[in-house]
Amino acid sequence: MNKLHDKVALVTGAASGIGAGIARRLIADGATVMLTDINDAAGAALADELGPRAAYLSLDVREEAAWQAAIAEVERRWGGLDILVNNAGISFPAHIEAATLDDWRKHMRVHGEGTFLGCKYGVASMKKRGGGAIVNVSSVESIRPGPLFVAYGAAKAAQDAVTKTVALHCGEQGYKIRCNSVHPAATRTPNLQQYLDASDDPARLEAIYAGMQPLNRIAEVAEIAAAVAFLASDEASFMTGHQMYVDGGVLAKPYPAGEGA
Repeated sequence: MNKLHDKVALVTGAASGIGAGIARRLIADGATVMLTDINDAAGAALADELGPRAAYLSLDVREEAAWQAAIAEVERRWGGLDILVNNAGISFPAHIEAATLDDWRKHMRVHGEGTFLGCKYGVASMKKRGGGAIVNVSSVESIRPGPLFVAYGAAKAAQDAVTKTVALHCGEQGYKIRCNSVHPAATRTPNLQQYLDASDDPARLEAIYAGMQPLNRIAEVAEIAAAVAFLASDEASFMTGHQMYVDGGVLAKPYPAGEGA
């Protein structure tokens, strides 16, 4: 598994959940990985566990100076950046009547501004390297948002727009930088587990989540990480501006009668 040999990657939100799984997979495929997060203790512990081709750096994706410093550190350590995975995210489910303006702004800063800044400084670094791959971890909620995800769905849709515009710009400029997105459905992460644990009937709630997907189960982190690793590799060399659904068939399902357009 050396398809990413000699590649240098930066993964945001890498301390746990999908981000941690992505970091593990990229390391397994031969990459050197800078794990970043704001959960410094967990991020540093995971980097130590992953060995000499992993390092950890604190990065708040909402802050431009933090992005500049992170990219500079990757270049200082390893000479340049080949792969960027914008995975950091938050989710506070709420419908339009319950959501606050503060909720909206928090989602937009992490998913919208965080991805914008990551792509902006990632592209600048990859240009010096002669090319690269950006993978933005979006969601099925950017395509078909449920009523409880007014802020999250909109923020992920903003992230999708960044993905496509970056792909188009880099292609037009001849930069050899590809930019794609991965769209998971319900995935077995600590965040999902919190919802299950808070439920009066965790088994029933898990069955509901699983039943939403035609494959009738919740995705595993490794399955999302495999899609990211593919898009980051030269195996996806003619793919850019692409939305890859890793959703168990959710987006292939028709709306129930009386819903949708």
